[in-house]
Amino acid sequence: MTDLAFSPHLLDLVLIVTVAEFIVLGLVNSRARRGLQWPDLAMALAPGFFLMLAFRLAQPQSLTVPTLLCLSAAGLLHAFDFYRRHVAIGAPSSSKTKA
Repeated sequence: MTDLAFSPHLLDLVLIVTVAEFIVLGLVNSRARRGLQWPDLAMALAPGFFLMLAFRLAQPQSLTVPTLLCLSAAGLLHAFDFYRRHVAIGAPSSSKTKA
């Protein structure tokens, strides 16, 4: 049984989308003056970006289905985390009391 493999250029596309995500979110957040600011955004995206980059450099021939499933799960969790942070920043603080 042969293992189904995909082009490593798929991971290149994911890396490009991650860079675009950083730029778009940074611009939107800086214009709206809410959400994660540039340093926080960089610290949130950099670890995953460099892990994907390291994997891309270490496995240049192909991407297997389990690898793509792991990358997909990481992407979904990443999107959920950003959504959760965005909602938390936009929610009023419960520690503020009326005077």
